[in-house]
Amino acid sequence: MTVRVFVVILAVALMGTAAQAQEFGTPERSGAPNAAVPCSSSDDCPVLTLDDVRRRVLATSPSARANRLEDDRAAARVLNARGGFEPALVSGYEYKTQDDTDKLNVLRSGVSWPLNLPASPTLKFDYRRGLGSSIDPSVKTSRVGETRLGLSFAPLGGFRTDKSRAALDKARLAPRRADALQARKRNRLLLKASRAFWDWVKARQTLEVSRGLLRLAERRQALVTKKARAGQIPAVDSVDAARTTASRQATLEKARRTAREKRIKLATFLWEEDGSPATFRYAPPDLDMPAPVDTTRRADAVETALARRPMLRVMDLKRQKTEIEQRLAQERLRPKVKLEAQAVSYTDSPLNISDVKVGFEVDQPFFSRSRRSEVEKTEIALRDLKLKQDIARRTVRADVKSALAALSQAHRRAQSAQRNERLAEQLRRLEQRRFEQGQGTLFVLNKREQSLAKARKQFIAAQISTLKAHATFQWATGTIADPYVDGGRRTGSDSPRE
Repeated sequence: MTVRVFVVILAVALMGTAAQAQEFGTPERSGAPNAAVPCSSSDDCPVLTLDDVRRRVLATSPSARANRLEDDRAAARVLNARGGFEPALVSGYEYKTQDDTDKLNVLRSGVSWPLNLPASPTLKFDYRRGLGSSIDPSVKTSRVGETRLGLSFAPLGGFRTDKSRAALDKARLAPRRADALQARKRNRLLLKASRAFWDWVKARQTLEVSRGLLRLAERRQALVTKKARAGQIPAVDSVDAARTTASRQATLEKARRTAREKRIKLATFLWEEDGSPATFRYAPPDLDMPAPVDTTRRADAVETALARRPMLRVMDLKRQKTEIEQRLAQERLRPKVKLEAQAVSYTDSPLNISDVKVGFEVDQPFFSRSRRSEVEKTEIALRDLKLKQDIARRTVRADVKSALAALSQAHRRAQSAQRNERLAEQLRRLEQRRFEQGQGTLFVLNKREQSLAKARKQFIAAQISTLKAHATFQWATGTIADPYVDGGRRTGSDSPRE
């Protein structure tokens, strides 16, 4: 009898310890709502869906906002390249006296306007006036001065391209390259946010399973302790019930910590409109399995990926840019001959032409080693890009096939886990009935409950694996951002290789 009393006292002490541990383990539920406080199952918090997360990420995330700056960079490149074809004013004046006599009085003013045409033509309009006693005869003019209107061009080169036209052609690729770069970064950002979201949902669902298991243990502990005090059952059963409660309390604390970590990670993707971190206080959605993907239509998925993956578009634009550089290098192999013709007027009227000035200039290295090396460099770069494009296409095909295989396997795993959960629930109910009828033991019932909790967690993990595999498949085909872009294709892929 003394031993029984001692055991009962020990059980009561363990109960108090467990209750105290639970009390210390839940301070986060009190206090005012803020970003650090999670939304418990008893609170009426808004449900956060994957669609909500993706839209908010693209609308408010600093990463998405920085990504949209690519359009501004592209516009700046085009503006800079167009500056190579704008007219320029060149003016100058020199004046010098000696013994109260004009020794040098020279005025020069003109406009030069390069044109975006073959042969690199440049329009020129000049006015010159040179007076003084010590002026160069080639600069000396009448007091009226002289006006020149002419044209310079390269007859042997610049028909396909020249330096300014090549710069403009490359700049015109910048908007398309900006779109491709934005799509690549956007798809990668959406994939990361999707994975963080499903990790948070998994942690919250697992936390609810642990809470339910603990509540069941607490109710059973109270019942068993009451019966043990009444002498209806052995006191050791109350000790076992207290131990089970303590064990499940520890499991719950671990689940809480995991849920907190995943919530903090997901919160880094959510921002307010003013750029401040958003308050994260949401409830997870119910898990719904995505529709199975027809794995027999693998060829269609691969073709979609080859047409939509931003990585391939970026590489294709880089190839076009290198081809422009190759044409420029080939043009520079031609002799650089510059012809110039000007009509000269020595009167007040620029149209009263009385003279013509012509000239030419030749600049041609004997061996053209530097220019030939530029051609070879561009040819090597093009061959290198072709090889990289072949590898990239192969990688895209592999990403799609791998995503399809992972999605199919995840669906099968989820179906098996669901059957396992149903069987575990059936076993627990049967064991509960046997225990209530006095035929079973508390030890076996606890084992059945633990098996059911494990089966539920496995089913949750399988569902999350399927949903993450679906997001990966969307990334692999380049369609993950389609619902969030203008016209279904723009707003604002899954391999870290990209």
